[in-house]
Amino acid sequence: MANAASGMAVHDDCKLKFLELKAKRTYRFIVYKIEEQQKQVVVEKLGEPGQSHDDFAASLPADECRYAIFDFDFVTAENCQKSKIFFVAWSPDTARVRSKMIYASSKDRFKRELDGIQVELQATDPTEMDLDANAASGMAVHDDCKLRFLELKAKRTHRFIVYKIEEKQKQVVVEKVGEPIQTYEDFAASLPAEECRYAIYDFDFVTAENCQKSKIFFIAWCPDVAKVRSKMIYASSKDRFKRELDGIQVELQATDPTEMDLDVFKSRVN
Repeated sequence: MANAASGMAVHDDCKLKFLELKAKRTYRFIVYKIEEQQKQVVVEKLGEPGQSHDDFAASLPADECRYAIFDFDFVTAENCQKSKIFFVAWSPDTARVRSKMIYASSKDRFKRELDGIQVELQATDPTEMDLDANAASGMAVHDDCKLRFLELKAKRTHRFIVYKIEEKQKQVVVEKVGEPIQTYEDFAASLPAEECRYAIYDFDFVTAENCQKSKIFFIAWCPDVAKVRSKMIYASSKDRFKRELDGIQVELQATDPTEMDLDVFKSRVN
């Protein structure tokens, strides 16, 4: 079965249409299909700029896997029009097992051909990729978020801070604060396994010259098993939130603990 997924070629048109969407916004979406006999990913459908999310959702077959790109427009809290490029791995429960395996094992290889993807979604039914633009706009930041960050930065009063988006209140709030003596393991344990969060971590390290230093890390925690709607809200609100925290030195994006372990932290300070 593994051989079926290996050596999957990518038709030049796949990259060309993606570049046109990214650079010129010529399309609202692109749907890609794996032609199993030819062992090749090809463009199946293009959405015109005026088409909607409903048109996009309707273009994905109910019983077959696909890859797709969607250009998602939203408005920030400052009333600025922005967009993010979403990669969607569409794998309905009713699709053939062989097809699911081929799409899953070829996904990372295919994504590497599309430079500029900003958010990835994995969906098995339409409700998991409901692009509610209102959910991403107008996200407020509670004053306590900035206050705790300033305390960490100026006084080193905290080892870490975990932030949560309260969807009903449309607000980022402080969920947990780590004491200065708490460890990296305490920090990692404070991030829920199935929910997205933002976090700040004050990382101590020793330089090659034996100097004690620290760097302030911003972590966008987005586990693969989190709800798709939550992933979208956190992804769309991240830049707005980061602007409120003046002094971030390194950013990490992690979908599982191995992507933010101590070795990763150490590699980013050198």
